[in-house]
Amino acid sequence: MVIESNEGETESAMTVLDRQGAFSGQWLAAGEKKIAPVPAGSRTDDSLVRRITEGCRTAGADAVLVIHPSAGAIAPADSLPPADPGLVSLPADLLLVAANLEGAVLFPGPGYALVAGTSAFLAGAAPEGVDQARARFARYARAAARKWPALESTARSFPPGHIAWKYPRDVPEDTATGQQLALMRDVAAGRCTGAEFAVGWLDARRRSQQQGERVRDPLETLLDRVFSLLEDYSIDPQFKEPEDLSDDELKNAVIELLSKAE
Repeated sequence: MVIESNEGETESAMTVLDRQGAFSGQWLAAGEKKIAPVPAGSRTDDSLVRRITEGCRTAGADAVLVIHPSAGAIAPADSLPPADPGLVSLPADLLLVAANLEGAVLFPGPGYALVAGTSAFLAGAAPEGVDQARARFARYARAAARKWPALESTARSFPPGHIAWKYPRDVPEDTATGQQLALMRDVAAGRCTGAEFAVGWLDARRRSQQQGERVRDPLETLLDRVFSLLEDYSIDPQFKEPEDLSDDELKNAVIELLSKAE
């Protein structure tokens, strides 16, 4: 299904790019948008479409404007619902823009795409976090260098802003990841309840991802295991199932994980 898009809507979407075909500095500055390079093939696939779809969902956009930048602003844009199957298998030279201009996916050529947007858009479009996406792209660019040599230059243009912490002792206390670790120590010492720990820890995890903080093993595995524990823990006692972890079980599990990590 194609939703009608008018000329003004197309021209607004084209302000996402500058005259060189890159993301416009003015558009990026509005809402403090960030850019994450991501792998791509020769055409849009499910992975790339999922990014624009989820970005639209989290940013509240109800349509995607489909534009071929080389055709210029005078070319009409197709306006499609975010989950429209018509977004799959489109060739490169493509700009997919959330109708509210909160984010976009630029697919200039085979091998990669650039995902850009506000924190709300990127929460869906790049849930791994901007820095994590950039680090993964750098590894992908090295692996695919023989097929697409230009990817390494793209990776260098978008380096991660944070180092990847390996151990709890490496993490600064004033970071969201540092708060996750502090909350683990608090619940282990009985300074907070299981529910207080769960709410605070999950909020800190979201902020860590939004701020682009990166971790690697063994710290990454430690935090992933805590996240798995909380999936089996009910914050609201009204919804607690018989198989859910109790406060004591959650506390003891966190104590065990901390003892191995520290």
